Amino acid sequence: MSGELIEAACSLDPNSRDIEVEFGNVSASLINRNDEGNITRPVLIRLTGCSVVKRGNDGSLYPYASVTFMGNAAASDPTTLLVSGDADGFGIRLRDSQGEILTLGQPSQEYELSETDNVLKFSASLVPVQKYIKAGEFTAVAQFFMDYH
Repeated sequence: MSGELIEAACSLDPNSRDIEVEFGNVSASLINRNDEGNITRPVLIRLTGCSVVKRGNDGSLYPYASVTFMGNAAASDPTTLLVSGDADGFGIRLRDSQGEILTLGQPSQEYELSETDNVLKFSASLVPVQKYIKAGEFTAVAQFFMDYH
């Protein structure tokens, strides 16, 4: 028998498996003011038990992670996650910790990982995708994938 024992870079904190971002009651006029996102909420991905991983026989260290968010993008803007429900005309835009807009399906900037625990900080903003916004309840779903470098 043979095999290879590998070490995982980090574990996802159980509270980060299903992250709920609550926007609450929002006025459509606030969304329409500009496309930068007047209504913004934090999105935190908590990693635990991180170790700087060695890969291969060359001893290379991989202390960085990037995150790729996946979801249904607006046809007119691949940086905006579509909402579903009664509301319409707006979406959710994700940004990294530096405020850079993320494109769905593309990796974020690299986050440097420290030993043990890390919090990767993002934000979600409501932004218009059409001239007119229809009021009502809304939801959106995005998945994220971690890549270690």
